[in-house]
Amino acid sequence: MSLAHLEFIMKIEISELRGGVHYPLDFRVYSDDLIDDNHELNGRIPDEGLQVTGHLSLVNRHEVMVDMHITGTMVFECARCLQPTPYQCDYVYHESSEINPSLEALDIIPCIEECLYINEPFRVLCKPDCKGICPGCGVNLNFEECQCHQSDHSDDDDGIDPRMEALKKLL
Repeated sequence: MSLAHLEFIMKIEISELRGGVHYPLDFRVYSDDLIDDNHELNGRIPDEGLQVTGHLSLVNRHEVMVDMHITGTMVFECARCLQPTPYQCDYVYHESSEINPSLEALDIIPCIEECLYINEPFRVLCKPDCKGICPGCGVNLNFEECQCHQSDHSDDDDGIDPRMEALKKLL
């Protein structure tokens, strides 16, 4: 698909929405299409992109209704071990947006970004029993054994930071 064709899909002429027309959406969105200036999106869209389907309709001169469904796989870091972890997305977006009546075209990328932001999972795990990263030596405990010295994990200190030792006496 050419870049000019893709830009045409993402910017819909307002005149095409007049008369109660439901403008169909059916295309793929890729990482390069998103703006994400504030780096709010934690996941990464892989090379195959995400499928966007749905439709747009004009509610009145100042408002457009966006109904879309975004599906595909995004990649997030595991919350425990930081390994790239595929996450299946199946997001529904049904929102009205105010538009300036003098606009000739509507850019739907901000709607796609908002849908991704509000549906982003709070925590992704590579597997339910992920062991995470050792806080002492930093190895991924799913693949390696801890490299810390045995003295670092002795039962005498219960893994308590020596600076917090005084607090232990309060228990």
